[in-house]
Amino acid sequence: MFSMGETGSKLIDQKTLPIEYPNYYDCLSDGYIRAYSTIMTLGPKKVMEQKLLITFNCKENNGISS
Repeated sequence: MFSMGETGSKLIDQKTLPIEYPNYYDCLSDGYIRAYSTIMTLGPKKVMEQKLLITFNCKENNGISS
């Protein structure tokens, strides 16, 4: 299982989403979709003025999930 967390050099907000994905591909795909949705919500003015960058990574969870 993989889960998604956000990382960045200038950290404004960090979230670990409580979503588990069956594989890396699904985690990565959803990360890009969520990033795109976020920049569309913020709008071009805010993104360009603040030079915003959204990063994320998918980490494999070790252990038993419930």
